[in-house]
Amino acid sequence: MENFEDNEFGLEQNRPPLSDKQKTDDLVESMASDQRLEAPWEIWQKVYIIFSIIGLFIVINHVFYLGLMGNMELKNSYDYFLMTIFLSTSFLIYPGKLAGRKKIRFFRYLNIFLFFLSVAICLFLGSKGYDILTKGWGADAPLYMIVLCAILWFLILEGTRRSGGIAICIVAACISAYPLVAEMMPGLLQGAGFDLKSTIAYHMMSPDSALGLPMTVVGSTLVGYIIFGVILTATGAGDFFLKLAMALLGHTRGGVAKVAVLGSAFFGSLSGSAISNVVTTGSMTIPMMKKTGYPPHYAAAVEACASNGGTLAPPVMGAVAFVMASFLNVSYLTIAITAVVPSFFYYFGLLVQVDGHAAYHDLKGLPKTKLPSISDTLKEGWQYLFAMALLIGLLFFRYETQAPFYVSVFLLIVSTIRKETRITPAKAREILRGILAIMSQLVPLLCAVGMIIGALSMTGVAHAFPSEILRFAGDNIALLVILGALSSFILGMGMTPISVYIFLAVILAPALVEAGLNALAVHFFLLYWGILSFITPPVCMAVYPAASIAGTSAMKSGMVAVRLGAVAFIIPFFFVLNPALIFQGTPSEVLYSISTGLLGIFLLASALEGYLIGVGKIRASKINASSIKSVVSYSLRFTLFLGGFLVAMPEKATDLFGLILSVVVIIIIFISQNWLHNTKKRAS
Repeated sequence: MENFEDNEFGLEQNRPPLSDKQKTDDLVESMASDQRLEAPWEIWQKVYIIFSIIGLFIVINHVFYLGLMGNMELKNSYDYFLMTIFLSTSFLIYPGKLAGRKKIRFFRYLNIFLFFLSVAICLFLGSKGYDILTKGWGADAPLYMIVLCAILWFLILEGTRRSGGIAICIVAACISAYPLVAEMMPGLLQGAGFDLKSTIAYHMMSPDSALGLPMTVVGSTLVGYIIFGVILTATGAGDFFLKLAMALLGHTRGGVAKVAVLGSAFFGSLSGSAISNVVTTGSMTIPMMKKTGYPPHYAAAVEACASNGGTLAPPVMGAVAFVMASFLNVSYLTIAITAVVPSFFYYFGLLVQVDGHAAYHDLKGLPKTKLPSISDTLKEGWQYLFAMALLIGLLFFRYETQAPFYVSVFLLIVSTIRKETRITPAKAREILRGILAIMSQLVPLLCAVGMIIGALSMTGVAHAFPSEILRFAGDNIALLVILGALSSFILGMGMTPISVYIFLAVILAPALVEAGLNALAVHFFLLYWGILSFITPPVCMAVYPAASIAGTSAMKSGMVAVRLGAVAFIIPFFFVLNPALIFQGTPSEVLYSISTGLLGIFLLASALEGYLIGVGKIRASKINASSIKSVVSYSLRFTLFLGGFLVAMPEKATDLFGLILSVVVIIIIFISQNWLHNTKKRAS
C-alpha cells in the first residue's frame, strides 16, 4: 500500500507531523484503546508468540471438538485456561502509563509478578474444573479455593482497568461487590444479601458470573472472528477496501470524504473499534480531505462518524453481534441481516451530508488519472470479497463457530499467490501478537461484565428492576423508550460498546420487551444509543484522535460530528417503534417502511447540511447574509427537517403530512432560487 499512499495521491507530504501522531498515540493510550503496548523487555516478545500458539491450540481443540485434552470438554476448565492465556498477558500488553525510571522498573516487575500469579491461579482452577462442578464449590468451597478466587477477582478488575479503562473497572468493582450490601439498600436497589465467602465463590466458580454468558461467547464464537479479522487485515484487506472506495467514489464531488466514509465503514465492520478505526484509516483519509478543501474540523468529524458506524455495520460488526445473538438465542446471521437497513440508513445520511457540503462549497473530486482502476483493484483483491461471500455462505448453513476458521485458512492459502500479501515470518508474528492483544483486552473485560450480570442475578435485582421501570413509566411507551435512550447514552460514556450493551441487555431490555416492543429492535436500539457518546462532546472518544490527526479543536469537531451523526440519534426510535425497518413484518410493510425511511433521512440530512440535491443551497452565507435571510434560511431548513422527520416516522398519517410539508418547502426553495438567479442576471 505504500505506493498507493505516497505516490498516487501524494500523501507522504500531507501526513500529520510526528508531534501530532505522538499526541494521537498518547490520547488513544489514555483512553485505554485497543492499541497494544510494547512488552517491558524483548524476551517477552517470545512469550507473546508462545502464548498465542497455545491459545490457538486450546480454542481450535474446543471449537472443533477434537478432544485432544480430556478435561477441556468441561466448559469451566476451558474458560479458566482461556484466562490463563489471555488474562495473564493483559498485564504485559497493557502495562499502563509509566513515568520515571524507578517507577518503570518497579511496575515492570509488578507486571511480571501479576502475569505469573494469574497463570498459576487460573491453571490450578482449570485443573479443578471437575471438582468445582461435582462438589458444588460455586456455592460453598474450601477456604484455600476462596482465597485463590479472591485474588482472581482482583486480577480480573485490574486487567479490566488496564484494558478497558477506569470507568468500567469502577462499575464492575462496585456492582460485583453489591451482594455484600444488597440487603441494606433502599427501595428498588434492595435485594438478597450474601456474605463475602459466598459472593467470591459465586463470582469465580459458578457458571453465571465471571464464567457466564460473555465468556461463553468469546470462547465459543467471538475468538474465531477475531482471528479472521486479524488475518484479513494482515493480508492487506484494509488497504484493498480503501483503494476500492477510492476507485468507486474518488472522482465524485467531495470524493475524498466519501472515500473516508466508505473505507471506514468497510474497515470498521471488521475491527468493530471506533478508536482503532480512526487511528488506522484516519491517518490516511484526514490529510487527503484537508488537501482537497475540507476544513480540518469537518474532516475529523467525518472520519469519527464513519468509524463509529463500523460497530453497526455487517457482516462482522465487532463483538456485540455475537453477544446479542446469544442473548436473543438466534443465529448470528439473523443479527447481521437485521443490522443491514439501520446501518445503511446511518451511512446514507452521512453521505448525503458530505455530498451536500461538497456541493455547497464546490469541492471537486480527484482526477480519474490519479485514481486506481476498479478492474485492477478487483483483480488484486478479489479474494477479500470472496472471503466475505464465503463467510456469509457458511453462516447461512449455520457453521457459526467454525466459519471464520475455514475462511481464515482460505485467506492464508490465497495470500501466497502475490508477494505483497504473502505471510512472511514477520507477518505471522504480527498476526499472533494481534490476536493476543485483542483477546487480552476482551477476556478480562468480559469476565468483569459477567460479574456485573452475576451480582444482579444472585441478588434478584436483575429480575425486579424491569418491573419497577414498567411501573414507573406506566403505559407510556414513548416515556419508556426515552428512558432507555438516556440510560444507554449515559452508561455508554467511557465504556466499550460491548460492556454497555451487556449491562443494558440485562437491566433494561426485559422491561422494553415486556412492554410489547420487538426484542430484536429493542436490543439494536440499546446498542445504537450506547455508542453515541463516542461522537458526542464532552466524551466523544472517537473524535479526540481524529481531531489530533487533523490538528484542530476536538470540541469543534465534536459539534460537527453530532450534526453529521444526527441520523443515528433518530433511527433507533424509528425501528424500535416500527420493526418492519429490521425485516420484522410482511414484505409490503418492509418495502414501504424502507422507502419512506430513505426519503425521510434524505430530507433530514439535506436540512442539516443546508443543501438539497437537485434544488441547491438552502442556507445563507454566514458572511454576506442579512439577518432576514438567515431567519428565512433557518426556518426553511427547520421545516424541511420536520417534514423529513414526519416522513421517516412509522405512521402513514405522518408520512402524508410530512411529504406535503416537504414538497411545499422544496417548491418555496426552488422558486426563491430561481428568483435570486434572475435578479442577479438582470443586475449583471
